[in-house]
Amino acid sequence: MDVPRRMMRLRWLSRRTEALYISPLRTLGASYATAAKKGGKKEQGKYQATLRLPQTPFSLRAFAKDREPRFRKATTENLYEWQRRHLGGDQRDFVLHDGPPYANGSLHMGHALNKILKDIILRFQVLQGRRVHYMPGWDCHGLPIEIKAVAEARAQGQTSMTPTQIRDTARKVALRELDNQREMFKQFGIMTDWSDSNCYRTLSFSYELAQLRLFAKCVERGLIYERFRPVYWSPSTQTALAEAEIEYDEHVSHSVYLRFRLEPSTSLRTLLGTLAEEPISMVVWTTTPWSLFGNMALTIKADAVYSIVRTSTNELLLVAQDLVSSLSSVSLGRDTKAPRTHLGALDEVLTLPGTALVGSTYRYPFMAPDAVRYITAADFVTTESGTGIVHSAPAHGQEDYEAWRDSGCLESYGITSPVDHRGAFAFDSKHGATPAIQDDIQSLEGLLALEEGTKKVLELLDKYGILLGEQLYTHSYPIDWRTKKPILTRATAQWFADLSQTLPDTNAALRDVHFVPPTGEHRLHSLVSRRSEWCISRQRAWGVPIPVVYDAETHTPLVSVDNVEHIIDVMASHGSTDAWWTLDAEAFVAPAHRVPGKSWYIKGDTLDVWFDSGSSWAVLQQALGEPLCTSEPCADVYLEGSDQHRGWFQSSLLTRVAVCGHGTKAPYANLVTHGFVVDESGRKMSKSIGNVIAPEAFLQGDPKKPKEFPALGTDVLRWWVAKADYTKDIPISTLIMKHVSDEVRKLRNTARFMLANLNDLPRESIPPLSPSTASLMDRYTMHELYKLERTCREAYRQFDFAQVTRSLLEFATKTLSSLYLDIVKDPLYAGSEADRQGILYVLDHVLHTMTTLLAPILPHLAEDIAWYRRGAQADPTPAEMETMPSFFQQGWRPVDVVWHDPALEAQAQALLRMRSDIFVLMTHCQKAGHIKASSETAVDIYLPSSHPLWAVCEAHQAQLPDLFQVSHVRLFPEEAAFHAHLRADRWSQSLTIHNTPIQLRMQASPQHKCPRCWKYHSDQPETLCARCDAVLSP
Repeated sequence: MDVPRRMMRLRWLSRRTEALYISPLRTLGASYATAAKKGGKKEQGKYQATLRLPQTPFSLRAFAKDREPRFRKATTENLYEWQRRHLGGDQRDFVLHDGPPYANGSLHMGHALNKILKDIILRFQVLQGRRVHYMPGWDCHGLPIEIKAVAEARAQGQTSMTPTQIRDTARKVALRELDNQREMFKQFGIMTDWSDSNCYRTLSFSYELAQLRLFAKCVERGLIYERFRPVYWSPSTQTALAEAEIEYDEHVSHSVYLRFRLEPSTSLRTLLGTLAEEPISMVVWTTTPWSLFGNMALTIKADAVYSIVRTSTNELLLVAQDLVSSLSSVSLGRDTKAPRTHLGALDEVLTLPGTALVGSTYRYPFMAPDAVRYITAADFVTTESGTGIVHSAPAHGQEDYEAWRDSGCLESYGITSPVDHRGAFAFDSKHGATPAIQDDIQSLEGLLALEEGTKKVLELLDKYGILLGEQLYTHSYPIDWRTKKPILTRATAQWFADLSQTLPDTNAALRDVHFVPPTGEHRLHSLVSRRSEWCISRQRAWGVPIPVVYDAETHTPLVSVDNVEHIIDVMASHGSTDAWWTLDAEAFVAPAHRVPGKSWYIKGDTLDVWFDSGSSWAVLQQALGEPLCTSEPCADVYLEGSDQHRGWFQSSLLTRVAVCGHGTKAPYANLVTHGFVVDESGRKMSKSIGNVIAPEAFLQGDPKKPKEFPALGTDVLRWWVAKADYTKDIPISTLIMKHVSDEVRKLRNTARFMLANLNDLPRESIPPLSPSTASLMDRYTMHELYKLERTCREAYRQFDFAQVTRSLLEFATKTLSSLYLDIVKDPLYAGSEADRQGILYVLDHVLHTMTTLLAPILPHLAEDIAWYRRGAQADPTPAEMETMPSFFQQGWRPVDVVWHDPALEAQAQALLRMRSDIFVLMTHCQKAGHIKASSETAVDIYLPSSHPLWAVCEAHQAQLPDLFQVSHVRLFPEEAAFHAHLRADRWSQSLTIHNTPIQLRMQASPQHKCPRCWKYHSDQPETLCARCDAVLSP
């Protein structure tokens, strides 16, 4: 078909489809009654009562804000309770384990996305006859709640708080926030039991005890230990962080080149020759000048070549040979707005192997007079950037620490960390070669290392000639995911879980997991594989205590299985983990470890909140009545945002493997991840940008902006969730939601048309229909319904909800609105009972199947349809709301395979292509002013009998007028006969179908308009057609 004709066909279809969606009853039925009144013709009006016009109390508009709550209880808490009682049998429950949202603050669109996706999965399973288990959870410990609790207490005049006071206030804050969130979650139409008995909270004492028992299992396997070593430290929250609690953001750092005076060993002096008599400065490059006070060594690359170069000022510098040219371009001095000179040309006077430098010492003005620092070698040093000489501060860098430890220096020399818990300088020994330098360094005390402390250090480096050059640069830098402020690496005594022992089992456990999207597999594998340990201790009061006591004399921790279990028993006897802060330390020492005269103390560290939430699988197993370490995954599905690859997905996996050991399965069989909600420009939701939209704005509307934010209701929000590609970031805006609302309205109006025609017919009263007796379009529609049901069922199984929404809309638009419902309106309204039977069967099955397919996504609409399909004449009363059955109780009824007919589909598609060409011809006739409606016309078709379409048209010739929406269709197998039947006294319009011999001709119908059905089938004006006369005959 050429482009102009194709565009005309599309405009025709668009007008027909749009008319149906605007008001199907008005356009398809009420027009009979309305038009009968025009002109006051009694002959037309008297037949109105004989038409079966569609009627239904099912509302044209959803009025979702007011009406959805009337169906909510039936489709949420009552349905969950019903399926727990009536489904199941011998089959294990389908378990979707809820990743606990943090119990702090109002819900955002990400919460809606997450909870609705989970609910869609569960509802599909219920329709499939599977009993589901869904236990909503909340993450209740941690710093944000503690900060809010302290802030609220201070606002009430409480300036200082003990740990127990903090815990008591934080508990109240968490429970208050949890209850607020729970009420909001209910508005999303989530099918579950929201009572405390079916929800888990990490602050619940039973949950805390379960978590401590997992800790004891890890102790038993030798996976828990304490180390004084560098960890990620957040000065803003004053606690250690795990990798999962770190994000990255743009940050301005100071890149500095420093001079450290080389003190060559005897062997090196020999290689240097006369140069040994001159001062040689090793050029050190670092981006953390604040960490210089933790310097323990300079580290080089053993297999690299190093050059001694002479500057234009006759200074000797030592640098990796590969980096001499880059060093010459370094700008000298501080990075200010003033112009600076470069170091300039460098004259290489000697080269040395890196191994020759190892064992020599160095000095620089910040070192104490009696300090000795050595040059060492390490594999992590490169000559790709910098100078090839690294300042090593084992207290402030993981690689530095590991190299220091592996070389044996850690045991011999220890490490020093001059930064305290606030991220401020705190010196426990004198630094500086002279009293003047010592005084200047002492002035740094209390300054924040990452802020004014760095600026002051740079001033001193410049003052004492250590600074060669400085360059400001912007780069990606780790920040605390809660406060969004920079972190640093700092050596402290922390508790760790050894992940290196369990790594093979962890990787093995992931092999059987199905990932959606598939990219999640690589991401989780890579995150797990590069972790050798997990820092599980936090320096906060609001959390689960680490059950370890310390010998007061030796400071040695008592960490053994029997003592951890003793601590758990003590807490259990007191009914709260608060006992950790109220009882004496001796109470937590098991009798076997008590020695007369020995005293003990408690540090008060708490477990990482990821250990909290990562223990939830054990609470799930308990709720299911299953052993702790089962041979199968705990849950069928874990579904969270993609950030949980480094969070809950990982911590759940690590704790389960650590506890259950070799051969254990991951806690999840399917791992589904979704993206984040962004605005229509792809920007993340941010208060500073002003693009945050709360779910309530769409659910309840915004009274301040009623036009921009009308109340759309829960189902529209759920359709937005389902239709998006949730594996990527999902945009949302008022315009997007308007389009989403229109789509839901189309589905509702399509269902309303079918309800209106089935209004007085219970399902059981509709006679069965056989494919052998069904009309062409009845069979084709049922075939398409069969395909739709199978497609959507498989899409639900694959968690592809966007495919479900696309398929439903396409079926409603193309198969129903612009085709089948358009064709069947005449026999429905004006035909005989026999004419209607097959159509009613199709409508009933289509309505039920479409309701089933949309129900997991649009449960309120499904319940609304089901309520009125059962014969209701009004919305449920408050009493009926309590007891009304749910549509989901009917289960999923597949379309019978007898309707699957690919051969029929091919025939129907060929006829529909011809139908489209006839619609193009109708458009030409309308433009020429020949007709107002297609029903006024007759169509002649020249179709050679040898053409494959001839047999199809001949077999279904009686049904072609209704299919083509004309009064008559005549077929001509020979072109001469086709032209011979052209009437010269009537208008006509012809069209040859592109690239075929087929010719179409449209002209005025030879018959008259029936005053009852308005079809041009009457032999005389103002008389009934034969069909209507037979229908009205006694």
